[in-house]
Amino acid sequence: MSERRDGDPGRPDRAGRAASDAHLPRVGRIEFINCFPLYHHFEEELGRRGGRAEIVSGHPAALNRMLVAGDIDMTLMSSIEYARHADQLALLPGISISSFGAVDSIQLFSKLPFDEVASIALTEKSATSVVLLKVLMRERGLRPGYAARRGPLADALARFDALLLIGDEALHVLRAQVYPHSYDLGEEWLAVTGLPMVYAVCAVRGEFAACHPEATVAIEQALMASRDRCAADPLATAAAAALEYDFSQRYLEGYFDRLKFGFTDDYRRGLLEFYERAAAIGELPRVPDLQVATPTW
Repeated sequence: MSERRDGDPGRPDRAGRAASDAHLPRVGRIEFINCFPLYHHFEEELGRRGGRAEIVSGHPAALNRMLVAGDIDMTLMSSIEYARHADQLALLPGISISSFGAVDSIQLFSKLPFDEVASIALTEKSATSVVLLKVLMRERGLRPGYAARRGPLADALARFDALLLIGDEALHVLRAQVYPHSYDLGEEWLAVTGLPMVYAVCAVRGEFAACHPEATVAIEQALMASRDRCAADPLATAAAAALEYDFSQRYLEGYFDRLKFGFTDDYRRGLLEFYERAAAIGELPRVPDLQVATPTW
């Protein structure tokens, strides 16, 4: 029920789209394993609702740029980037990617203990994790130097005290135990605030939601239905994911259990706390009002 294309970071290939499909909603899909439960049954569930979509895969930073530019209509978006562009986006109320404590796939890998880190190479694939790291460093009174990671892992190992990684790459490095120290940013956030951490929200362009409310609702409902079906059968979900990604079924059972895909009041409070702390260190011009940003269809 869906057309698929891969998102070249920042530049979608419009030439590959048939004119007859130009009207299809363009839905971003984060290619990391953490989104698997949201998309495993998505196409089937969307078809049940009479919907179709063009799925555009990419890493979070690329999909963030594409949504803001209007190259896609809806995606799981880095929560900090949603806040930076809340004036042109709407927040769908039922979905997030969150954790209450450890998340595994957002890690600061370090050669030194946390408080001794003086230089950090940053992933270019995520926005929320970078700001979260800066918030946590400032909380400890630390001001390390930051630079975008360039080149292979070995270069970062040689040049920096620590390296921030996300997604599948973080999981692989964690498993390989390349660094003597690793710090889970979800766990660190919980220790500081006592609150959940919301890494991504489901965002839609406001103009699309206004013009296509039924399609918007159908897509959100299909994502939630996929999530709920996966949660109802965690063993089968982990087994299916293990066939697509280089992780064991047993590991993925625990990993998916740590991730939270709803968006309850507790998670909203955690997100607002993150926004307030991000604004306090100059990473946000203002804290968006989540109630105002949430559409009511």
